[in-house]
Amino acid sequence: MSYRKPIEDIGRLGAEAQVGASVLAEQVVDTYAAGFQNLDDRGVALDALLRDLARLRRREPTLDGFITGVETHIDGLHRELTRRAA
Repeated sequence: MSYRKPIEDIGRLGAEAQVGASVLAEQVVDTYAAGFQNLDDRGVALDALLRDLARLRRREPTLDGFITGVETHIDGLHRELTRRAA
């Protein structure tokens, strides 16, 4: 998956506001993160997604609530990485 694709997909899902869009966005994040076998690389990739989600929020303020949900999912993935690294 290309670097920009997850953000594009999340933006599209949020704009469509369909039932289940949050679950689909979480699956986009999970698929992207799974592409990084090294836990440190996965953490960096998740940080980059958070940064780009912040940019998306500035461009599309109507997606604020949707993006917050995706960020919460990413936060959970970060906590899981921390537990696995310990």
